Amino acid sequence: MKAFFTDKFEYDFLSTKKWCEHVEEYEDDLNEFISKTISHIINVHHIWISRIQRTPIESHTWDRLPMSHWISLAQDNYRKTIDYLEQLEVLEKINYHDKEGVKLEKMTIDILYHILNHNNYHRGQIAREMRILGLTPPTFNFIAFK
Repeated sequence: MKAFFTDKFEYDFLSTKKWCEHVEEYEDDLNEFISKTISHIINVHHIWISRIQRTPIESHTWDRLPMSHWISLAQDNYRKTIDYLEQLEVLEKINYHDKEGVKLEKMTIDILYHILNHNNYHRGQIAREMRILGLTPPTFNFIAFK
């Protein structure tokens, strides 16, 4: 299970990095939705890995991050995720509070899957938005990565 998630998070990081680099090329042509959504991808990954590692959360779901920090923040999320996978059992339960203060408990395997699914979902939204703006989104298919 650890090898499975390690592989998928490597793909996820490389995808996010490629998207960030690609979007930076179009910086003057972007709309609010695209930069806000990339920040959201990075923030949500940070929030979940902080919950798993029981460390302070430093950003919120929809905080706008400076474009110049996207890749380093995504890389930090990736490193922390891999560190977690190498040190702990994937099948443990995590207790946390949602943004409304409700106490919840989830299996880390479900949280890890959620991060990957969430990121891909929003990359799809960004691709659609870029096409609407007449821009070409990057391609980074998992099967090509493999």
